[in-house]
Amino acid sequence: MNHAAFKNTIKRWLARSLWAYGPDRLLRQLRRIGVTEGSTLVVHSSWNAYNGFRGKPADLVRAFKAAVGESGLLVMTSLPYQNMSSAQWLASGKPMNVRRSPSMMGLVSEVFRRSEGVHRSLSATHPLLAWGRDAAAFVQGHEDTDRPFGAGSPFARLLERDALVLGFDAPFSTFTFHMYVEDQFADRLPVPLYEPELHSGKVIDYAGTESVQRIRVPSALANRHRRLDRIVARHEHNGALGRARVGNTQLVWIRASAMLQGVKELVDSGQPFYDTPAAHNP
Repeated sequence: MNHAAFKNTIKRWLARSLWAYGPDRLLRQLRRIGVTEGSTLVVHSSWNAYNGFRGKPADLVRAFKAAVGESGLLVMTSLPYQNMSSAQWLASGKPMNVRRSPSMMGLVSEVFRRSEGVHRSLSATHPLLAWGRDAAAFVQGHEDTDRPFGAGSPFARLLERDALVLGFDAPFSTFTFHMYVEDQFADRLPVPLYEPELHSGKVIDYAGTESVQRIRVPSALANRHRRLDRIVARHEHNGALGRARVGNTQLVWIRASAMLQGVKELVDSGQPFYDTPAAHNP
């Protein structure tokens, strides 16, 4: 047996023994970090065969639903592309088919998309999935704004609902809500947050009708010069960013309101979380 095979054998054994945990233990951990029935919970996830969770992705989705209950709201992202920018996705000309385009945000997100009672927003670039109380109202109107993370989008409603954003084996860098936060301070950033021109994107809605949206996409400059580590450091300094482990699963979480407050503090104090183009060394 080679080294890699031996290592995987050990991981499998650990996942079935020392690291093993079930939905009940996960629910207890979620309760400890502030998720109650009626909560709004945003989950970013990465499915790891060695994470110790006893069950399939569908069991994990059911556990998250149980955590918020029917009076709460469970939200996940469901971008129909990966390993490319929003601009590149739109340039491909492929439509975001609300019923058929798979979520490329991980296996758990795709299983959630296919589960009963889930609604998907009609954004060509950043559709959200929602289940629970007022799920349809939560995703409504995403297609009517040219800024998919802006004030008219469901991302703004996460702040109104005091949502908790959770990474399940997924780091802070996957938390799409930070784009809404940056949108709030777009006029105070050292580089443009969005490309100057509007892009076109196709969406096929639940009735099968295709429409074209005009959308702003994050700028290449913003993607190049953003320094999320400085935002993370601020949240950790404030005690707003929580971390824990259940089995072999790493959890990281923060309130949407705390994300906004931390970045506001950075902006107000003149501590940039972007490198200026002149100061950036590739």
